[in-house]
Order: sequence, then structure tokens, then C-alpha cells
Amino acid sequence: IEAVMAELAVPYTLYPVDAAHGAHREADYAALNPHCKLPTVRTPAGEVLTESVAIILTLVERHPEAGLLPAVGSPARAVALRWMLFAATELYPVVELLDHPERFVGSPDATADVRARAQALWQQRWTVVEGALGEGPYLLGSDFSATDIYLAALSRWDLPAGWRRTHLPRVERLASAVAARPALAEIWPRNFPAG
Repeated sequence: IEAVMAELAVPYTLYPVDAAHGAHREADYAALNPHCKLPTVRTPAGEVLTESVAIILTLVERHPEAGLLPAVGSPARAVALRWMLFAATELYPVVELLDHPERFVGSPDATADVRARAQALWQQRWTVVEGALGEGPYLLGSDFSATDIYLAALSRWDLPAGWRRTHLPRVERLASAVAARPALAEIWPRNFPAG
């Protein structure tokens, strides 16, 4: 979300939430987002937005001059939305299985198996994304979009760098192109210091 806002060149204030220590489950944050998940955005008008894709689409719609999605009704927009939603519905949910397998099993002995199966699923679904990417550098060829930011950010999670380089060279190219964007010069390395 921060990267999208930077690309849109809109002012924002970042309020870090220490999720590692459960700050997202405290009453103040839960009052904003009852699902107790990140991210949450409060607009200047006081609206509270949750769900990454809903936030991205709202921001992009409110700032069409930035061109972070192709024109409404265009074939390119359909492709961008397809893969943004694939990431949100097929990739993103697997992260919870990887990070918190204990939430899905009745016995602590089963967590390693759940994590291993989730890792295999995570990698398999990334190979689907890899197959959808062309010569790039972006999803839509030379046309950059908010979908590129979303895919690039998710590709930095729970995929070992060596595995990514070997199995996802097009995803790696896309992530490198996103990371090299001038608007993201400070944001990207702060959020993804290992690349």
C-alpha cells in the first residue's frame, strides 16, 4: 500500500503496527479493523479501508491521472485485475498457513506437515504466475501497473531467494523492475531489505 501511495505521489502518514508483538490485536487497532489484520488505511475523509486489493483499487480509482491501471473496459485492465485478484485469493491466503499453521490443526504435531504442504502449494501457485509473465519487464510488458507492485511485494514473502532465482526468473525480473522505480527508492529496501 505504501508503494502504491508513493507511485501515486499522494501524501500519507505511516503508523507502524508491531504485529510481531500483537499490536494489531489490541483494542485501538481492532476498533479500526475488527479483523485485526494489516493493512488498514484511514482516508482524509475519515473512511477506513481494509483488504489490500480494495485499498489499492480505491487509491487507483481516486487518482486515475497516475495511470496505475489500464483504462476501464480494456483488455489490459482485465489482465491486470485477473492477476491482482489471483494474488489476493490464491497466493495471499497461503501465507497464513505458512506463518501460523497452528491455527489450522488440532495437534501441535501436525504443524510441520501443514507448513510443508503450504510451502509446496505456495511455490506451485507462484509457478502459475511465472507462466503468465511474458518478456516484461512488467505483467503488461512495458506498461507498469499496481498489479506489478502487488505481485512483486508478495514474491518477497516465504520464497527463498535461491528458489526464486532458479524457478521464477520472470517474477524476479518483475520484482527487480518494481524495486528500481524512482518513487520506490526508499520504500522498497526498507520493506524488503534482502531483495
